[in-house]
Amino acid sequence: MNQMENEIKNATEKAYKQIKEMIAQYQLVPGQKITYAQLCEKLGMSKNPIINALNRLEQEEFVRSETNRGFFIREIEINELEELYKIREVLEMLSIEEAIKNYDDEGMKEIEGIFKLLQDEQMNYFTRNRLLLDATFHLKIAKMGKNKNLLKMLKYVLEHIYLRHKIENMPPKRMITTKKEHLEIIKGIKSKKIAKAKAITRRHILGAKIATEEGILLAATKLNLF
Repeated sequence: MNQMENEIKNATEKAYKQIKEMIAQYQLVPGQKITYAQLCEKLGMSKNPIINALNRLEQEEFVRSETNRGFFIREIEINELEELYKIREVLEMLSIEEAIKNYDDEGMKEIEGIFKLLQDEQMNYFTRNRLLLDATFHLKIAKMGKNKNLLKMLKYVLEHIYLRHKIENMPPKRMITTKKEHLEIIKGIKSKKIAKAKAITRRHILGAKIATEEGILLAATKLNLF
């Protein structure tokens, strides 16, 4: 690879990471049209690496393209959500098993640290940071299980669930239930009773799925799609 090719690759990687971070931070929201000029100015780079990055994000299904219209941030749909939550449940059941089998104090300290950060967040409305912390909580459990491929697959699923729906339509009451369930999951892992910890986690995942569906349906109703 010559110097020019290397520079293009580095610029594309930088653009990819920054655009994905903008999606994570809700600077680019689901359904929004992406304007090249604004991204070029925001990221301080030319159009080519941005297009390369958007093509990569399209392959990962975070954005979509329309002929003669450009790129848009992809929104999650009910049928896709159903599929992702089925996969999530399977992965998290295995994650709980692995975490308990490979339990260590340092790993639990990290899990409890994220739980504490979640408690410090506002409880009367959802924020993008709160959703990212929630995803991190579950990823820390997978990390303690020391199965790198499981961690990688769960990260992919959680990113698509958490980054591709509009947070303003999430029911705030879910936050109170989530707090209790996270604490129960921690206690379940500490007790090292796999069946009990799995049951708590399965209930938590079902509640999250229902809340996300409610948010999607509310957004659709506002747009008179139903």
